[in-house]
Amino acid sequence: MMRHLGLCLALWTLSFATLGPQTALAQGAGDLVVTPTRIVFENRTRSAQVTLANRGSATATFRISLIDMSMDDNGEMATLPDGAPHSVANMIRYAPRQIDIAPGAYQVVRLSLRKSASLADGEYRSHMFFRAVPPESAGRSVTDETALQKNELRIQLIPIFGVTIPVIVRQGKLSVNVGLSDTIHTPKTDELPERLEIVLNRGGNRSAFGDLVAAYQPADGGEEIIVGRISRIAVYTPNTKRNVVMILQVPEGITLKSGGKLHVTYRATDSEGSEMLGEQSITLK
Repeated sequence: MMRHLGLCLALWTLSFATLGPQTALAQGAGDLVVTPTRIVFENRTRSAQVTLANRGSATATFRISLIDMSMDDNGEMATLPDGAPHSVANMIRYAPRQIDIAPGAYQVVRLSLRKSASLADGEYRSHMFFRAVPPESAGRSVTDETALQKNELRIQLIPIFGVTIPVIVRQGKLSVNVGLSDTIHTPKTDELPERLEIVLNRGGNRSAFGDLVAAYQPADGGEEIIVGRISRIAVYTPNTKRNVVMILQVPEGITLKSGGKLHVTYRATDSEGSEMLGEQSITLK
């Protein structure tokens, strides 16, 4: 006699976030706080550490790995196959590889650099991936299993969240410069907010990492007003440009009028030396 069974299948979908701020909270990944969100080995630096804190209400498990990623011209990240050019996966040692973090607790992941003496000058990059591990009970329960009828198949999608941070190794004397071009101002409409479109054009042999700021200068020479900011925006090698859309936050009572100017600056972060990487001004029409 054949027994008719109901089956409940759980399918896991993977979602990850690349972090920009110096300290960031990944809500989906067990309320994970990662500090810092960027590791750079240069000069004589040979070790670093990342602190992970769990602000959630349940113990969270994370599996840690190094993956290679590329960035397109719009800043979107995608994973690359193993063995990608300029990967640091074979240079970086790290531990632990999996961690359990209780609510309110934290864990430290230590990294060390071991690079070949013959390593060619240039910038190398991978991304450390903190992947949330779902509990064994995820996707099934007594209620789910007993509620199934004979010959019934139920599929449940369960998201698996993760966070990535860049791990960068710089070898030799490197430099970067950035030109700003194709800056376009678009006024607010019923469908879209007021915004700037900007192209960052990277030159040199390392990545750019800085803060993009837009300031409005009235035509009558009044006080300059900050109307837009994007902090910690990167243009990774080997890319030579990045298209950026900045949503403007114009203070109440201020209107960007014809004849006024928008001055856009891209300045390296404090950790990168705070130098001005590029700037451009446009006159509003």
